[in-house]
Amino acid sequence: MSESLAISASAGNQEKVVITQDHYQPAVVSVGVVLYEWNEAVRQRVQRLGGQFGNSGIKLQLLTHSDLVRQDDKTRHLQGVIFQLPPNGNSPLARRFELIFRQCQQALLADCDVAAAFTVAQDDDISNIELAMQVSFASHGAECQWLGLDYAAVDSVSFQSWCEGIVMSVRQSAHKSATLAA
Repeated sequence: MSESLAISASAGNQEKVVITQDHYQPAVVSVGVVLYEWNEAVRQRVQRLGGQFGNSGIKLQLLTHSDLVRQDDKTRHLQGVIFQLPPNGNSPLARRFELIFRQCQQALLADCDVAAAFTVAQDDDISNIELAMQVSFASHGAECQWLGLDYAAVDSVSFQSWCEGIVMSVRQSAHKSATLAA
């Protein structure tokens, strides 16, 4: 018998009512990171994100363009999604991103609560602002909170703050969903 119930039972005429509410916690909270290229700068960002998410109990799910096209189990039941945007908005990689994103955005963002993007700026070229705007518009259309584009250095305070903001938003949305389910 729990301590509060034992005290309640021994109180005699005074009857205490103890109400407890169990909160439903999702088994796994996952955030997908959509990758279009892999290099040292991207690896560092993914490693930093993974460390930040892991410390908060969030699973990081790496997704390639093939995963998006096939729409396999890796793309389902994500609490959030982070897109790696190509650094040059006019490159063949950027055009490929745009085509695949148009095809998969609705299915990918349908169940997500938060979305964000990062890029690795090359020589101060951040011409992919248009791609970020497309992701932002699609996120808003899917009623998914857009958390912005980050292109800061991986060891900067700005990138760390961006990672922490994503973690807090994912945790808040997971907690809100869990409360509604209870």
